[in-house]
Amino acid sequence: MTPIENQHDRAPGLASMLEDLPVAAREVLEEFLETLTRFLGRRLQCALLFGSAAEERLRPTSDLNLLVMADQFAQADLEALQSPLQVGRAAAGLKVLFLENAEFADACEAFAMKFADIKVRHRVLFGANPFAAVEIPRQAEIRRLRQVLLNLKLRLRERYALDGNRPDRLALVVADMTGPIRVAAATVLALRDGRERAPKVALEEFCADPRWAPCLDGLSAVHRGEAPSSERIRGLVADVWDVLAALGAAAAAVV
Repeated sequence: MTPIENQHDRAPGLASMLEDLPVAAREVLEEFLETLTRFLGRRLQCALLFGSAAEERLRPTSDLNLLVMADQFAQADLEALQSPLQVGRAAAGLKVLFLENAEFADACEAFAMKFADIKVRHRVLFGANPFAAVEIPRQAEIRRLRQVLLNLKLRLRERYALDGNRPDRLALVVADMTGPIRVAAATVLALRDGRERAPKVALEEFCADPRWAPCLDGLSAVHRGEAPSSERIRGLVADVWDVLAALGAAAAAVV
């Protein structure tokens, strides 16, 4: 099955859907989709761009996230995708979640918070949208939210104990946590009132009190790749612990 034969399954106006992305990201996605259609053929069900790239917030330090669903992924398929994925990772931070169709329901349950976020922030680049009619189980989302927040706390403690005197490494840890913290805030607020928000907007709403302003500014700065001073990163870590505690209390209150 050639890419041309499978062309009708692509979302209309693929080029226009990617035109807001950097050139490297566009080229990586177009080439990777062509490789997918070539090797998977009719087994390929859909390809969704999700995360910051799907909402026009892709930064130089952001990952380019793709969800690929197929009837089955044979070992030979994944071997054929190794080189394109390695090139895409190096060129644009491409990360791919390979999911078989039969695993979708279990994934929505096991990774409820992540998949609820994907449901809100995605672009269908190929095939049918698997999120069109799916409802993420509320209790699974609550459980996963609490797990993620606890994991973030534990991870930050461990990394601070290890790298607390190395501001460059600590900044990378906090930058890596910024996305999950924002998604957690969006999840908390959506569970409260049923309204979906972009993660960055959600965290700003959750931390609307002026006392959180330095924390929000600091998170945005490290997320952009800026290198804070040793004193500033220590203060930011303290603020992040407070935010995580507030999110944890809010998560514990939803039922």
